[in-house]
Amino acid sequence: MIAVSQPKNWAKSRYTNKKSFSIWSCSLLLVFNYSYVSAQATVNTNTSQDSTNQSSRERDRVLLKRSPIASEYQTLSAPGDVLGAPFDAEGVDFRSQFRLSKGKPNGPMVRAEANLNYQSIAKEAVAGGSIKLAKSLGKLSLQLQAQKSNSERLVDLYASRWLLDTNSDLSTGDVLTLGYPRYTQDGIQTQSINTRWRADYQVNEALLVSYEGLNTNYDDIATRNRFEVQFGAADLSDTVLSHDGSTISEAAVSDARIRRYFHRLDTARDVNRHKLGFTLDKDNGSLEVNTYFSRWVNDKLWLPWNFIDSDVSATYTLNDKYLPTVNVTNSDIYDTSNAVYSNYRVAKSVTTDTDYAFLVNWDKQFTFAEHDLWLEAGASWRNKERAVDNDRAVYGSTTNSFYLDELVANNTSTRIIDNGFSLPAGLGVSNGAAYFDNNLDEQFELNLSQSFLETIQDIYSSEETVSSVYVNAYQQRQNWFWRAGVRFEKTETATRGAVYASPDTDIASQGDAITSVMINGELVEETFDSFDAAFVEGGNDYQHWLPSLELRYAANSQLTLKTAYFQQLMRPQYFDTVSYRRANVATLSITEGNPNLEATTIENLYAGIEYQYSNSGQLVAGVYYNSVSDFFYDSNTTELIGEDLYEVARVENGKDGFIRGIQAFWLQQFSLAMISKAEVKLGYTYSDSEAELSDRTIAMPERAEHRVAFNLLLAQDDWQYRSQFSWQSEAVDDVGASAMQDTIREKVLIWNQAVTWHYSEQVAARVSLNNILDYPERSYQGQPNRVINNLYSGSTARFSVAVTF
Repeated sequence: MIAVSQPKNWAKSRYTNKKSFSIWSCSLLLVFNYSYVSAQATVNTNTSQDSTNQSSRERDRVLLKRSPIASEYQTLSAPGDVLGAPFDAEGVDFRSQFRLSKGKPNGPMVRAEANLNYQSIAKEAVAGGSIKLAKSLGKLSLQLQAQKSNSERLVDLYASRWLLDTNSDLSTGDVLTLGYPRYTQDGIQTQSINTRWRADYQVNEALLVSYEGLNTNYDDIATRNRFEVQFGAADLSDTVLSHDGSTISEAAVSDARIRRYFHRLDTARDVNRHKLGFTLDKDNGSLEVNTYFSRWVNDKLWLPWNFIDSDVSATYTLNDKYLPTVNVTNSDIYDTSNAVYSNYRVAKSVTTDTDYAFLVNWDKQFTFAEHDLWLEAGASWRNKERAVDNDRAVYGSTTNSFYLDELVANNTSTRIIDNGFSLPAGLGVSNGAAYFDNNLDEQFELNLSQSFLETIQDIYSSEETVSSVYVNAYQQRQNWFWRAGVRFEKTETATRGAVYASPDTDIASQGDAITSVMINGELVEETFDSFDAAFVEGGNDYQHWLPSLELRYAANSQLTLKTAYFQQLMRPQYFDTVSYRRANVATLSITEGNPNLEATTIENLYAGIEYQYSNSGQLVAGVYYNSVSDFFYDSNTTELIGEDLYEVARVENGKDGFIRGIQAFWLQQFSLAMISKAEVKLGYTYSDSEAELSDRTIAMPERAEHRVAFNLLLAQDDWQYRSQFSWQSEAVDDVGASAMQDTIREKVLIWNQAVTWHYSEQVAARVSLNNILDYPERSYQGQPNRVINNLYSGSTARFSVAVTF
């Protein structure tokens, strides 16, 4: 359920004040903190992550839609609010991208902030800062904000794959063996410059014209050092079956390989967004018209290297499931002279998102049955087009081979994963680039066919257009409040992606044959005997009628009963419906599109109570039932190609499912000795869920059974302390070929704290600590002892000083 607290006098404070309504509607769709211009120095009190220190999980989701049923995106607020007819069924509202409030006629204001950012693993502090300007010129109000953020971080990861052993005589059932234990450290240097501006012109008391814009220039350099032992095609002996009856906990391995993988990934992201519109706000009605344009350009340069140690013998034991003991018995893993060059890539890609949107909303007050009745109607239109261009050159080895020791800057290992593993020396990024430039002709051979394949498989376009109309009505009676509405949404999609197959399949008949492609600035013709390729177009169109209903009854001044019903949609990701098959040889992974994906439909039903037991205390509790049709899940299987085992990912539609449970929220404000204000917020959600696949039933993906969130605020005249804590139980993350291959995300634990001091009305300072427990992100495959992910992202700290002039 998506929930936001709301005021007691629903009709008056929530709906008749249309200026508040548009802000309220945006906050329902995207939770964020407003930073209001005032005469007093303030420091941003949001302890959540920004683009320079977001988690590794969120870094990989930067271009993805968020699932409304995922536990990790639930907010700490009173349950039971309704995503009614005026709201986009997918939760998309361009107004939520713009966070500046209406300018105030309070004279000029200048506010400057300087900060230092620190991460516990990297042990580096980097500086940033911001400035805010505001000026009123009669009816015209102007605002400008600019912020520069920097960070340097290290992220440690142990990951693995567990493989089916079909030849084992240890059990009559299927057993899994450790396949690809890998040990990784990522270095991430980021810089983000964010600029926001807004102009408001109050034409008269009722008419306001506003323009708001924002620009983001984001750059990062990410490096990776990965040591991976490949047991996939090796021979096993001396195997021991664990107590769960399906996991080989000990084994000796021969004829294995070591893959030493390194990369540098440079990302440059430019975002420009603009909103122009007006509001006509009168006592008995209002009219809002807004237009929107956005362009997002994500430019990436990826430079991955692979080196291989062959004929490796090793043993492994699961003494520590989060970091199994792997011993290579016939060579020294820290001797890089055994690692021969395998391949190198120069990959350039540009992703461009272009968005247009238009919205009009009208409402008017009438009298019905001797009470005010508000009638609301509107329409919206939005269009997103994503275009991805790609250029990838794949270089293999000539007969003049070379080894890793020729490129390593020094042979010093690094302790990672809470000092649990000593990572062998990695490829120096500058050394690798220089070596490639100096030895290109003698030791690197361009593989044209592989370059052609890898280039076309990342070229695609996807367009989605959503047109909507709605009508909504609400009324406050003596003890009753009701609201009812219906929304109609029409969706149209168009996609174009690359597919390839052997020449005898006549792949060109499916679309436009790909006869040439640009690689390294040169036109390469498709003259290869091993495959043919084509760009295949696709598309879909569908429509939904989405009703909503809300009823509230005030039994007395303290107790309110509520019931509500509404529907939501979750459309496929923009690239998931594209016809494509993307094989990444460097990472041994394959992703595929699914043109047959349908939108997920979510029906939400809620019933609960709100108990205002005092002026400073509130308790809200209720039961909910969500019916989910055509839900999405990530299907993960494996495919053996030659001697390499690839991980194949594809998004599928499940059948039907449900989520049901209870939600509770407690708010209490109180006073303590020497503390003028104290506030506690506590939220709990219990979810019992079921999702039906074609061959079995599982818990709903990404939905945890339990989630708890707790916020504490302590404040005095000159200081403020905030603590934010959240915990959720394990949940299905990805769906495998069978239950024993499903990926289960372990419990998630996050604790953030912040302290702010106001030295005067002009000077304030703040210290914030994020992820102070550094609780690792973990997941396992089927059984808890088959860990496949153990990630330490470190704690971060920020010290800020703000001065207002």
